[in-house]
Amino acid sequence: MKILGIEFGSAKTQVVRTEPQSYNTPFLKIGKGNLSLPYIQSNVSKTGVIYFGQDNLFPQVLSQMYYTSPLHSSIIDFTVNAVMGGGVEIIPKEDTAKSQVDIRVFLTKIGGKKTFRLLERDYYIHRRCHMILEYSQSGKFLRAERVDPTQIRYRFDGNYEYCKDWSNNRERRIVMAYNPAGNIGEVLYTKQDDSPAQDYYPLPGYSSALNWCYLDGEQSYLHKSNIQNSVFPSVYIRRPKRFSTKEEIQKFVEGIQGKKGAENAGHVGVLTGDGFENTPEVVQVTTNNNDKLFVQTSKSIQDNICFAHKINPSIMGIKVAGSLGNAQELEMSYAIWEKNVVYPERETAEEIGQELMHIGGIEGIFNVKEYSIFGKSEIVEENENIEE
Repeated sequence: MKILGIEFGSAKTQVVRTEPQSYNTPFLKIGKGNLSLPYIQSNVSKTGVIYFGQDNLFPQVLSQMYYTSPLHSSIIDFTVNAVMGGGVEIIPKEDTAKSQVDIRVFLTKIGGKKTFRLLERDYYIHRRCHMILEYSQSGKFLRAERVDPTQIRYRFDGNYEYCKDWSNNRERRIVMAYNPAGNIGEVLYTKQDDSPAQDYYPLPGYSSALNWCYLDGEQSYLHKSNIQNSVFPSVYIRRPKRFSTKEEIQKFVEGIQGKKGAENAGHVGVLTGDGFENTPEVVQVTTNNNDKLFVQTSKSIQDNICFAHKINPSIMGIKVAGSLGNAQELEMSYAIWEKNVVYPERETAEEIGQELMHIGGIEGIFNVKEYSIFGKSEIVEENENIEE
């Protein structure tokens, strides 16, 4: 007997799934349209939710591009590591035993120091990050949990709507916005960037390269399909008559295979038959040039993704035409990128940490430690701290 797809009454119970299962937002099938210009609803909807993207799934597209383009994801990881690689520290207003205990309790409530790195990654990908804060009925801060930006949509009333999977609206509920004056129950803390001409959702600066990120992933899939769906013989041998027996087939195959290999290079082959019309014919197959598809497109993809992220391609190990690639030039490019990208991102990360400290009732300074890939002393110092 089966109940809900599970068979009972047998010696070995067997679980049989008879209905489709969906436990998380799947990767989307990217359709037509410009990925760099997502639709953002400007008028009030029936549910009060501000839609982000044609199917309200543009944040999912941003996360999907992280897995689609290897260069795009490498730049994101590289940037986040450059910002947060030195770690974080909380300097209490008064260095006492109680303040140190309070800091440890605060870090436990928010999920540890790793939370700040995850929030920075969210902020870089989506230009916003969120944490659900839990308060007691008396207004005491209890705990905080990071929420992926793909699960949060804004409402016209200033609050938020949380949904674990917006592709099917599973577990959808309203969450009130964090109020510095006081909170009860669950509220949502938000930190977001100010994008030009965007009243609701911020758009990342690299969004101008999202079409290139999509092509980066599609290009690898194209070559994979070419390999799987192509046939690669060098020659075909045409016979005027069918094989009469299996033994004749085997003898013919062995004769061909016996002439393959490096030791038979330059070997003279002879094909015989009763008259030219009965003699096998060798047909040379044109070489497949699919491996050369999109060679120029690959360079355009790399350049445009790097430009959108404001990073010199040479920093990511991409050879630039006309560049000598010496260490001094690379260090100069890194210094320019660091001042224009890393420092502002680090400042925002410190603002997030400072605000969360205030929420947790911790008085002091939140500091993201200095860290530079070209600064050996910082790397050695950090490694020594890790070992300790």
